[in-house]
Order: sequence, then C-alpha cells, then structure tokens
Amino acid sequence: MGKKCFLILLHKKNDALLGTCLENRDTNFYIHVDFKSNFCEISESFKDFSNVFFIENRVDVKWAGFSMIQATLNLIHYALEHDPTNEYFHLISGDDVILDKKLSWNNSDIFIECNESSEHRYRMRFDTPHADTKYQRTLLGKALTQFYKKMDKILPTREKFYFGSQWFSIRRNELQILMKSITETDLNFFRKKLCPDEHFFQYLIAKNKMLGKVADCGNKRFIKFDPNFQRGSSPIFLNSEQLIHAQKQNYWFARKVEQQEMQKFYLNSNEE
Repeated sequence: MGKKCFLILLHKKNDALLGTCLENRDTNFYIHVDFKSNFCEISESFKDFSNVFFIENRVDVKWAGFSMIQATLNLIHYALEHDPTNEYFHLISGDDVILDKKLSWNNSDIFIECNESSEHRYRMRFDTPHADTKYQRTLLGKALTQFYKKMDKILPTREKFYFGSQWFSIRRNELQILMKSITETDLNFFRKKLCPDEHFFQYLIAKNKMLGKVADCGNKRFIKFDPNFQRGSSPIFLNSEQLIHAQKQNYWFARKVEQQEMQKFYLNSNEE
C-alpha cells in the first residue's frame, strides 16, 4: 500500500501539528506557508522532522481568491513529484483536526463535495474586478457581489457549474488525471472569479467526466456553519464535544479548531 500524505495550507504557527507529524513518521506532510506569514518561525519547529516538507513556491493567499487555488496547485505539484509512493492525498488547512488514522481506501472514489448550485452560479458566470483582492470583503466589494448575483438572475443561462468545499481526499491516479488536464485557459477562466476555490476541482472532475467517482458521503470533513457567525460565510470553531461527535460519526477531519482545543483533543486521543 502506498503512502498517505497531507497537503496543508498554513498561515500561522501550529504546535498541535508537531505531535501528529511525530506519530506518523511513515506519512508525508507537505506545507504551504502563506507568503504573509513568518516562514522562519513556523518552519523552525519542524526542522528535525524527516517527513515534513515546506514548499518554496509560496503564495500571498487572499480569502476566497484564485491565490488559494494557486497555493493548492503548488502543493500538489510538489507532492506528486517529490515521492512516487504517495498514494492518498488529503488537502487540509492548519485549522483542521485529523480524526481518523486509516485514511485510505481501495477504490477510485474521490472524497469531495460536488453539487450543482444555482445559488452560487453567479460566481462562475462573471469576471469581477474585486476578486482575489483585499476589497472583496469591504462594503464596496460586498455591493459588487450583490450586483453580480442580481445579474445572474436577470440573464438566463443553461450552463452548469459545480460547487462544494475546497477540501478533498483523492488517490494518486485520479489526482494525476485532474492535474494533467489543466490548461492555461482553465486557469485564466478562474483568475477573476469569486470564491473559485469552491469550484475549481469540481470543474476539473466534471471536465474529465469523473462525476461518477465522487463519493456519496462527500468529503469526510465535519464542518459546521452558523448564520450568526460572520453571516454564515465561514465555519464556526468547534469544541471538544463536537470533535468527539464527529469522530464517532466516522468523519476523517474536522474544521475549524482553535489550537487549544486541537491540542486537548490530540492529547486525549493518545491517552485512550
């Protein structure tokens, strides 16, 4: 059986991750540190780990922008080339807790959310001036976003676009198919789209006629939204009780989790 590897998008120091890397020496961890973050401070903690690799091609990641896709692609390219025995690829963030230890499967299923969504269709229909910029979350940016939502309702279309969480798990063969299919036209299409990270890999799956490989159970991530937290635009932070519940429900990962809760969960799991 091939190796498991984690593709981690990180923007701050994560001491809870140290124990996970130590306990899983046969697993590769590939980390992209946001260009805005203190790379030296973050990487110094992992200097003695032979299974942790920081990629040099770092990106200034902006919320819900194409930069998120670029950082992910940089991680994937590196992991595919670095170790040909990497077989199971899990894309997570530094705010994720790993709930399961197996994280492997014996078929070609892709664990990702991939659904048609008319509610999010406007994102893919229009290039926007504020996409992947600091203005996306300003009042002006939000007003522009509402404008494009209305334009989508006014202008009819039969185009289908797929939507879902950006976090996924996939085997090497299927990942290579997706990556080899990416063209410059594809990349240019997504550069000025809103929240393209929740559409890009779904688009590639549809493009390669692999919708039948999408697992019925979704992406195996426990993620909870609350309309009272940032108007439902971001997941809430989970507590220990919710993490235990997610683990019992056979989720593989949970997000988002504060460092203190993360460390407490890992400590209790090791004691058991």
